[in-house]
This record gives sequence, C-alpha cells and structure tokens, in this order.
Amino acid sequence: MAYKAVVCDVDGTITNSSKIIQTLGIEVLRQAQDNGRVVMLASGNVLPVVYGLATFIGLRGPVVAENGGIVSYRDEVHTLFSNEVPMKAYEHLRKVMPGVRRLYTDHWRHTEVGLNRETDLAKVLEALDGWPLEVEATGFAIHLMEKGHNKMSGVRKACELIGVDPADVVAFGDADNDALMLKECGYGVAVANASERAKSAADLVTRGRHAEGVREGLLSLGLI
Repeated sequence: MAYKAVVCDVDGTITNSSKIIQTLGIEVLRQAQDNGRVVMLASGNVLPVVYGLATFIGLRGPVVAENGGIVSYRDEVHTLFSNEVPMKAYEHLRKVMPGVRRLYTDHWRHTEVGLNRETDLAKVLEALDGWPLEVEATGFAIHLMEKGHNKMSGVRKACELIGVDPADVVAFGDADNDALMLKECGYGVAVANASERAKSAADLVTRGRHAEGVREGLLSLGLI
C-alpha cells in the first residue's frame, strides 16, 4: 500500500535511551518527506520542544504534542483537552505523596500534568484510584490526562488538517502511550526497544533499536 504520511514518536524512538536525538532518525524522516510523504512528530513533550525539533529537522507536517492534547499546523494551535482534572489530581498527590514533582517542562504544558520519571507509579495509581483520568508511564515521565486523552486523538486531528485518512498513515513508537497510535493507524511499527504493550499493538517489530528501527521500518515499506 502507498502510505501517504508518517507519524513518529520522539523519545526512545528517534532518541537513544538517554533522550539524545540520533542523527540517523533525522536523516530517514527527511528522506521519507523528500519521497512525498507528510511526516509528523507525535510526542508527550510540550509544544515548544516538539515544534522546535520538527522545525530544525525541516519537517512540514503537523506537530502532535502533550500526548495528543495539542496539535499545531501552519501556525495554528488546536487544543483538544483540558488539564483541569489532572491539576486537581496533582494537588491531591502533593498531599498524599510529599515530594512529588512535576517536570520542568510543565511550565509550558497546557492539557495534562507530567510527573518526574522517578515518581513511584504504583503509588500514583493507588492514590488516584477512581479518578476520571488516564495515567500513562512512558519511561521518561508519568502523564496525568483527562479520560480519552491519547496520542491517537491528536493524530486524528492532524490527519483531518492535512486531509489524510489515519488508514494511510504509518506510525512509529516505543512506549505504552504509543500503543493506540500503532494499533489504529494504517500500519504500526514498534522499534526493538519498545514496551511489550507497544510491540503487541504493532504490525511490525523491528530488529533495530531506536532510529535504526525507524530506518528498518521505512525501508521495509519502501518509504525511503
């Protein structure tokens, strides 16, 4: 099938395990774009970070930030969810888990709450049992989000903006918060270092890790 677009996670997918961007990932995403595909980044990070990365890579597709909470395209920003409930949940956590910390980048976060990666996930889940929230751990942070808030929601909005059906999109990812995107896009590729949940949702699990896996997936589909 001639897929029309590519959506790629950032942390753990085109970065190494230390969150350092791999130049190979930049190169192969540019190649896919040069070959006529719309290339989008979809990240749990905040819009200024993901927008800046996409801009410096030279990608022209929409940017999906905050796990699908915000989509930016052609200088317009679309906010899809609210952080009202996540903020109330965070204030509750501060009372029952003294010392819990938000990410530094939460200075710019609008639709969710990101907790430091060292936060005890089991304690967060116990403390927030019964709250109307999505709690996603990515390996880089713990995200508190409204019910229904996920990357795929942002990808659907991005597809609407560029006039492409999600069935025509190839998705790349590595973490639990990528699983729905890998499952519901036309074709999902999990890199070798992906979580078991991400691998189970994917159509292809690569032998290569991180950016090597992205290149492997793009090659296997004839996109580069």
